[in-house]
Amino acid sequence: MTVLPYIFSFIIQLLILLTFITLIRKALTFSLKNNVSNKKYLFFYNVIVYLIWILFIILKIGHALNDNSIFIGGAVLILTALMWEYFKNLFLGIIFSFQYGYILGHNLLVNNKEGKLVSYYSSYFEILTNKGEVLKIKYKEVFRGSFEIFSGNLKRVFKKIPINKSSDLKEIKLKIMNHPVFLMNNNFKFYEESDENGKLWFCFYFNVMNYKDAVSIQQYIDKL
Repeated sequence: MTVLPYIFSFIIQLLILLTFITLIRKALTFSLKNNVSNKKYLFFYNVIVYLIWILFIILKIGHALNDNSIFIGGAVLILTALMWEYFKNLFLGIIFSFQYGYILGHNLLVNNKEGKLVSYYSSYFEILTNKGEVLKIKYKEVFRGSFEIFSGNLKRVFKKIPINKSSDLKEIKLKIMNHPVFLMNNNFKFYEESDENGKLWFCFYFNVMNYKDAVSIQQYIDKL
């Protein structure tokens, strides 16, 4: 078998499989359009589709290598190497799906990135931040760093407090961290900055679980 016929055959099989998957998804979307759990069912269908794609690639690589063709095997391996980043996130996405299940709408903290999960994709998911930004989170980020799920709505507390000297920072920081509603997680930061006039500011942000707690600790901070 030469390279071109194999590539042509691979593309035809790829298109057939893609068409088959798309038709089933459209049929499921139509049949579940009045079902309140339609997004959940489509999510698990997508997980099955990801497994099918991985199986398809593995079979094609195996078939190419069994033909003892250096060119064909090399072409497939090069393609796999070029798409390795995608395949890695695809595989980790499947693990993520089985480990955490369907968590659309949950609030997440991923390596200091905070937001609500709004969309799933094959190699990443999207979160909507409190600022209205949509961030793409690759699945490898979940397993390489810190990851937390919160069932409630997180509220961000942000404040800049004027200070006279850097030594004041430690005392204020301890008072804030000892407050009952301070949430110790991976998405908080305390830092110092100065403006163009040389004025020192103690800046920080962190999360609390609801609006009531946010108001409570804001009032406490205003009295410091």
